[in-house]
Amino acid sequence: MSSETSSPSSSPRQIVWNDLDKSKYYFWGCTVFLGIRLCVYPTNLIKTRLQVQRGTSVYRGSFDAFIKVFKSEGILGFYRGFPIFALGVLFGQVYITTYEYAKHRCNHLNVVMQGLLPGAVASVAGQTLSVPADVVTQRLQILGMLRQKEMTSSKYGAPVAAKPADHTLLGICRKIMVKDGLSGFYRGYLVSLMSNVPTSGIWWATYNCLLAHSGRYVAPDSQGHHKMPVQAVSGVMSGVISAVATNPLDIIRTRIQVGGSRSVVYVTRKLWSEDGIGLFVKGLSARALSMSTSSFLIILGYETVKRLSLRQGSGGGSSSETVQYN
Repeated sequence: MSSETSSPSSSPRQIVWNDLDKSKYYFWGCTVFLGIRLCVYPTNLIKTRLQVQRGTSVYRGSFDAFIKVFKSEGILGFYRGFPIFALGVLFGQVYITTYEYAKHRCNHLNVVMQGLLPGAVASVAGQTLSVPADVVTQRLQILGMLRQKEMTSSKYGAPVAAKPADHTLLGICRKIMVKDGLSGFYRGYLVSLMSNVPTSGIWWATYNCLLAHSGRYVAPDSQGHHKMPVQAVSGVMSGVISAVATNPLDIIRTRIQVGGSRSVVYVTRKLWSEDGIGLFVKGLSARALSMSTSSFLIILGYETVKRLSLRQGSGGGSSSETVQYN
């Protein structure tokens, strides 16, 4: 980008890896993101149930799912599997550390590649740790849907069975080990990479582009950084765009991880036979809501963490590491 459009002295800059006090960064990161995960988990649970169900056998849509979960399972029903999901705070630190370091190494590239490449690399690192937790969490999430089916059947005379032993955390882990061994905890690992690597890359590339363009029109804050509302709006838009772009891949990933065939081709064909063109929008509203909400909270949290973790004397934007606008 030509110098007359944007100049380093007047345009906002992002807080980068070398600006941070790492001990503050990891303390505030774990604290803030645990709270964020608590907020976004209910929409994540609804998204998983909608993607796993066949047709509209249990829920007719996102709103119907929220109502039925609340009526049949109460508030705690929205947090089935949350303790395992909360471990993602630790995995998230691995993810974001990888992203920031990779971005630091890619600071000579243009704004798109500074998001796309580090986002993809960070996703590989994060998924290697988080896929086992995802597999267990998703199985815990759909237990309430299975009970809902049983309750529906009971209306027509079928008895509701007692809670099976494998409907617990230990029971699910034991069942996975017996059926598939350790590889069962990495069910869908490759397809998880197929889904989450492009999602992560697209999200960060979009976020960086939006910040770069907004920097031409919105003045920086008192420390020379992008203003928080600009970052929040950019995060929400990045979440929606990446959700729409990769929704079919996320559905395939979820189906493989919760059980059944591990063949991407077989699962894709089965989904197509069940939903046809609807495959592209199945659970999309819940996923877009989940990703836009989480993106809003994550960016507010993450940028706040970075501000709280600035090294003394680094707040004024003196670092030479900046986002390239070319």
